[in-house]
Parts: sequence; structure tokens; C-alpha cells
Amino acid sequence: MKPKTALILVDIQYDFLPPDGSLAVNEGNQILEPTYKLLDNAREYFDLVVASQTLNSPYQDHPVSHVSFASTHGKDPFTAIEVPKLHSEETITQMLWPDHCVQGTGCELEAGIQTRLDKLSDMVQYIRKGDNIAVDSYSAFADNQYISFTPLTRALHAAEITDVVICGLATDYCVRATAIDACKFGFKTIVLVDAVRAVDGSQNEAVLAELQRWGCEMASSNNLINV
Repeated sequence: MKPKTALILVDIQYDFLPPDGSLAVNEGNQILEPTYKLLDNAREYFDLVVASQTLNSPYQDHPVSHVSFASTHGKDPFTAIEVPKLHSEETITQMLWPDHCVQGTGCELEAGIQTRLDKLSDMVQYIRKGDNIAVDSYSAFADNQYISFTPLTRALHAAEITDVVICGLATDYCVRATAIDACKFGFKTIVLVDAVRAVDGSQNEAVLAELQRWGCEMASSNNLINV
């Protein structure tokens, strides 16, 4: 059977982009040009395009008082704390973030990305995550505790996808979790190193090495598409 490939764009939203995003990833805007190029050539190289968003629903965005917000706990952003694990007496480590992806304050996909997705609407699947205020959700496949799953696996199987190509933000959190889950679900997984950036840039190479240990392949957009 001929392989079929999906391009997965992870959380390319204004709150994760410099200069004004509340949780802007350093150099995050540098992923835009290679991602534009991928989308401009999507019909030639991909069978499906997936765009994930940290959102509560299409109508109600990332909940206020979310467990991941530093403001919820009265602590400083980028502090790690232990929070209760649902349906368990155990705890789980939670990184605390500035409030982000709250309705009307940066949850939208970047305009150049959205314009291109609109032109590809017949081959685009949107995946929205983050609707449970008690559980953080990095991966486009499932929340961090694997309590609930998005429709992504079903959508990929319905389209007979065998391979996924991943880009977006951020390498050390949502990209990492999405790539690992893609491997867990048996997809050949390629991470585009020129189209991802990390919250902690000093950890970028270590995270990419970890993903290779999981079975991910590393590539650049220039090598992937011959344009």
C-alpha cells in the first residue's frame, strides 16, 4: 500500500508567537516561513493537513482558572508544582504558565497559517485541546494524563495515513508530546527541525535526541519538499 502522509501543525497560535504572545516562544516566528512553504505545496506532498489549537471548544477558549495557569495557584510562571492526578491519590508535575489562549486574547491561529488552511479546507482537520480545567493538554492526540483523547487518531486512520510530518510550537512541550504519541500510535513520524522552536532553547537538541530515541526521524522542510 502506498504511504499516505499528514502534515501536523502544532499550536501555531498568536499567544505562542513573538512579539506579543503571552507565552511567546523565543524565535517562534522563525517557523512561519518554512510552514507557509509546506502549506503552499501541501496538495502535492500531503494527503491531509492537521492544525491543533489549545482551545476549550470552537466557541469557548482555554478556560480561565486552568490548572496550568500560574495565576490559578498564585505562583510565578515557569514554576513546576505537584497537582492532583485525576481519579487517583497520586500527583503529577505541572509546569505553570502565564495565562494563554483565553478567549479573545491570542488563541487564534496565525493569520498567514489560517489563510493558507482556508485555501486547503477540503483537506484540513482542526484538533482542539485543553478543555478540561483540571488537566493540561500538550499532545494533539490526548491530554497529559491520557484521560481523554482528541479525534486525531481516528481522523488519521480514516484518511489511511501512515506517516506524519510535525512542525509547530513548542519543541519541548506540545511538539514533543505530539511526536511521542504519534510514535506510540504506530505512525512513521518526521519532525521538521527548521519549523519547530523550544520554550527553553537550551533544551532543543536534547529534546530532538529524545524524539529520535522514540523512533522519530529528523528532517528540514527544504529536504522534504523540493521547492
